[in-house]
Amino acid sequence: MNAIGILIILGVLFVIAAFSLFYYVFSLVLLDAKSRGIKNPKFWSLVAAGGQHGEGLLLYLFNRRKTVSNMTATESARFLQLKKKIYYLMAVDLFLFLAALIALMRFT
Repeated sequence: MNAIGILIILGVLFVIAAFSLFYYVFSLVLLDAKSRGIKNPKFWSLVAAGGQHGEGLLLYLFNRRKTVSNMTATESARFLQLKKKIYYLMAVDLFLFLAALIALMRFT
């Protein structure tokens, strides 16, 4: 397989992992915002999940510090499960990025 084919495959996998990461961060913030009783939880989830540098997540964290979480045991278990998925996807994104760098250096 040539270098272009490998880079295209890695790019597609990276985009899939990035969209999955966006979805899981959206779900995590939505669950947290609902448990805290924050107004417009979907809006805050979109703000927190969007953005390239995490500025939306910082805005959400500043907004939520005035509230108290009322998570049930099932919501807490779901929250921890979502956090694990986010960690795994971040590791996959890092691996794919490093693999693309290696492929670029090897084939150029």
